[in-house]
Amino acid sequence: MAIILLISGESAIGQSASQHLPAEGYDVFTATSATEGLRALHSLEVDAIVFDTAIGDISAQDFCGWLRRESRDRNVPLLFIVSPAQRWLPDSIPLRIGRDALVSKPFRPEELEEALQPLLGAATAPAPRTLSAAGLSLDRGLFALTGEDGSATLTPTEFHLLERPGMVVSAEELLEKVWGFLPHTGSRDIVRTHMRNLRSKIRRATAGREAVHTLPRRGYRFVA
Repeated sequence: MAIILLISGESAIGQSASQHLPAEGYDVFTATSATEGLRALHSLEVDAIVFDTAIGDISAQDFCGWLRRESRDRNVPLLFIVSPAQRWLPDSIPLRIGRDALVSKPFRPEELEEALQPLLGAATAPAPRTLSAAGLSLDRGLFALTGEDGSATLTPTEFHLLERPGMVVSAEELLEKVWGFLPHTGSRDIVRTHMRNLRSKIRRATAGREAVHTLPRRGYRFVA
């Protein structure tokens, strides 16, 4: 039985999911705030999280930042419940390609289950050997990057910097996740140096195209 943590402040969503999903074989735990959901994750092992972005007390970005830094299972898939307008704002939801999904309001209980099914399958599937984004192909086995104008061999660290296409990742998060520094202990110069080398390799493989963007005071984004 798959264990689902539902985080939503809307009682109608909670009641609907709590009635429909258990009837389909899911074990559902509910939290009415993101803070309550984070507390639950300290002791609860889940197969997927349904996160209502209208929760209010913690943003989707901050929630996912904690989850992917501190959770015992950093790869737990997330299904985001979003407003119709938010669905079309690419930077508002920290989606991981192939691991997360979203459903927009209003929705039927059946739609929630339909969106969860492929996520639960992906959670146990091995990561694909090849990742494609921004017109580039990344080979996990060879640490190779291939573009329309050539290819380049990446260091394992450089490869890890590209594994989350479309997401904005801060220098602080990269220092913790890629280099293993404790919070607030690593130097951002390390990130800048690796990004400079990585961009140089991408330009050679793409005839000068920029695929890694710097967002002032936010971090970096590998264009999906």
